[in-house]
Amino acid sequence: MGAAGTSETVGGLVSPAVAIVNSTATLHDAADRMAADGLGLLVVADANGPVGVLSERDIVVAIAEQLDLDEERVRDHCADEIVSVDEDATVADAARAMADAQIRHLAVTRDGAVVGVVSVRDVLRVLVS
Repeated sequence: MGAAGTSETVGGLVSPAVAIVNSTATLHDAADRMAADGLGLLVVADANGPVGVLSERDIVVAIAEQLDLDEERVRDHCADEIVSVDEDATVADAARAMADAQIRHLAVTRDGAVVGVVSVRDVLRVLVS
């Protein structure tokens, strides 16, 4: 692991668009969006803004529980806490935050607003380069 990779900021790893799903969408709709866009995490929002995150793992749990994805709503399966780091955080800080929270995707914020998501794959790519 090189020193340059650990000091790079996560702001450079995120794409400019945040993938958002409405809290009232079905899990099927969310899964379709994740599959179509190659995403592992969606920011869940309602009329007041972000309320949580829905991960691919949340969808897998619903499938394992044999829930009807066409009936189940995102709001009932998303994590209420949005684990995040500021865009100026280092990649090493992001890796620590993911490890501490035992998650594979991390919201990236600017002035408290979510501006993107970084995955463990993104972080590893930088750390091993």
